Amino acid sequence: MVFSQRSIGIRRPKIVIIILSVALTTMLYALAKISIYSYSYSSSIIDSNVLDDYINLNKSTGLSNGQPSFCRNSDPTECRPRRRITVQEMISVISKLQSVNQNQRKIHFRDLTGLGNAARIYKDAFDIYYQISVYQPNVTVKLSIEKELLKLEKKLYPWVINGPMHSSAIDALFNSSGRGIVITTGSKYALVAKHTITMLRLIKSTLPIEIMYCGADDLGTNEFKMLSMLPNVRVVDMRSVLGLKRCEKGWENKPFAVLASRFNQVILMDADALFFQPPEVLFEIPRYKETGTLLFRDRTLPFGTYGRGQNLVNMLMDIAKPFKNQLLYSENRLMRHMTSDEIDSGVVVWNKSKAMPAILLTCLLNSAPFKNHIYSNSWGDKETYWLAHEALRIPFSVASDNGGAIGQLIHSDGADMVCGGLYHADDMDRPLWFNGGIGSRIPAKELGITQVQHWAIERTGANVKWEIATEPFCLHGKLDSPLGVNYSHIGKLTPNELNLARNMTELWVELFQL
Repeated sequence: MVFSQRSIGIRRPKIVIIILSVALTTMLYALAKISIYSYSYSSSIIDSNVLDDYINLNKSTGLSNGQPSFCRNSDPTECRPRRRITVQEMISVISKLQSVNQNQRKIHFRDLTGLGNAARIYKDAFDIYYQISVYQPNVTVKLSIEKELLKLEKKLYPWVINGPMHSSAIDALFNSSGRGIVITTGSKYALVAKHTITMLRLIKSTLPIEIMYCGADDLGTNEFKMLSMLPNVRVVDMRSVLGLKRCEKGWENKPFAVLASRFNQVILMDADALFFQPPEVLFEIPRYKETGTLLFRDRTLPFGTYGRGQNLVNMLMDIAKPFKNQLLYSENRLMRHMTSDEIDSGVVVWNKSKAMPAILLTCLLNSAPFKNHIYSNSWGDKETYWLAHEALRIPFSVASDNGGAIGQLIHSDGADMVCGGLYHADDMDRPLWFNGGIGSRIPAKELGITQVQHWAIERTGANVKWEIATEPFCLHGKLDSPLGVNYSHIGKLTPNELNLARNMTELWVELFQL
């Protein structure tokens, strides 16, 4: 499903209206010019020639070759489409930037409404700055918004500006290119990452991979060397790119890893995410191409499970307050009290060109002090991706299936269920990927291997029954029932998929068995 704002059709005006519109535009132009000249800036970021320069640029057709300099490779999705920016829009955004920058009060970590307001001002300014930088390369016009935008970025999202590599988030964006996989890990799960990468190469994935960590306390020398020896893998300390005051070792590193990555289009995956198909297929999903973001749904657990659900609703309503009655992802289960958790962040696909402000806000939601509030009302990072996109109204897409289970088929009391990792199918109901690995994620004598043979999926969120008292979790369903029925469906892996699952298991034992 694709979630984006709808365009509004406009009827063709009559000739009289056209004449009146021209006259009105001329008057607005004069008023806007007076307004711009009357602004008082301490460093004169808008001079008397800016408006004329801007109007002339808006009349132009773009760069001489028809392509902005940033679109330097063969993938057209790495560039936002050009759009017209009005003078009034420029004036409004600069005024809002000045207002929020002059406010010295810090946003309280529970004030998600205030955070959402500030983040939307940054997003609007970022969009204009992007358009000017890419399609209208004029220094005078660019400087009219740059100073205030970067001042707000330093307040809200300081990591790129304070880092050693890029001068701003848009500079980092313009210096990104290509597609790749990003995985975060420390020493504890380095072997898990090695298993995942080895299996990716076995299924013929050729995407370059970046392993992100934060400091020597996160990833030790031996583990660094081990991962660096894997083919087409680059191991990166995020502090070599971002100005991080302190290093974390958990979920919070994940969106920062995307920000630090050199790739323009990123598949962010957990170290224990295992694929049945090359992850390259994710980039070809039409709804991802359209929106630039692909998220996956979590399993459907009763609203209130683990005390979660209502607090997440409240956070969503606060951070996306202006749009709370018209959410982009209107089909979500959470607002209908059908589940306690909505998004599974084991795999997130992002196009930075289309989603950079959402990436930055996701990073902030996973930073102290905001993460303390977020994590106490939801499970780790996983809902922050959705919250950021809804807050900024940046289009995104969500996979069609709810999280299922993959593993061993169990017959109990006349019922069938599949017990194992969190499972996701593609749009043709073929196994795509699952989360959780195969067994113990640290070397042990008893690995507790999961026999990956069957899968179970559910899509409607109705008539769903999970067993969650012990791990692995189990999803009840009906074996070989027709797809599309209003209950969970259980299927078996094909011979080729079973062979791949055996390879996963054999490698797991080889790496982890003591």
